Amino acid sequence: MIDPAAADFVPEGSLQAAGVVIPPDPAVITPAIRAAILDGRFEAEESRQIPGIVRPGDRVLEIGAGIGFISTLLARQPRVALVVAVEANPHLIGYMTRLHALNRVRKVRRINAVLSNGPEASATFYLRRDFWMGSLAAGPNPYVGTVEVPTMNLDSLLRAEAIDLVVCDVEGAESALFDGADLSGVDRVFLELHDHVTGLSGVRRLFATLAGHGFVYDPRHSLGSVVLFQKLGAADIVRPYAG
Repeated sequence: MIDPAAADFVPEGSLQAAGVVIPPDPAVITPAIRAAILDGRFEAEESRQIPGIVRPGDRVLEIGAGIGFISTLLARQPRVALVVAVEANPHLIGYMTRLHALNRVRKVRRINAVLSNGPEASATFYLRRDFWMGSLAAGPNPYVGTVEVPTMNLDSLLRAEAIDLVVCDVEGAESALFDGADLSGVDRVFLELHDHVTGLSGVRRLFATLAGHGFVYDPRHSLGSVVLFQKLGAADIVRPYAG
């Protein structure tokens, strides 16, 4: 049921998940995605963990922002100062803008780009029927088209926006995304693993890379493929035994 207070105007046929109003658009909200929203499966674990992973004054970089659902939840957290939402698929930027406006989101900056630490140029993005399967890889799933997307330097963006927390869902590109990156200003990385794309070798590579940057896997805010990595502070916090 749509909460009429959630937005100024709710288009007919809109859906709602975690208090976010999702406007109708069959080109974006395909039957598979609609079913996930209605069943409560759409970004469910990420949604549950967000309140526990943000900190006062957080400046958040979301990589793979999709339709703007997670950036909306992040922006609604009073402790978050800014969300930079980066999405490679240019066809989603207009929809994300509409979703943010519908939900009265104010603290989000939207960017259409592929982040990397190579020279800025362009990258091929593979479009798929369900937007959440779009990626920088031609496989393993069939694609319906391609588009060239401008690249942006990850390190430069992290520095320019003074990012504390990185939230990432990039359909397998996470295994190499942080290779050689400067994560000195970042203290948390919250992401989804895609072992069906990367294999376990890709998971191992990511864990090794982040360990090299000083991050440790945090089981307190991780479940299955949705995981949090944190840098240890001056004093580690021991979780009391709950029996």
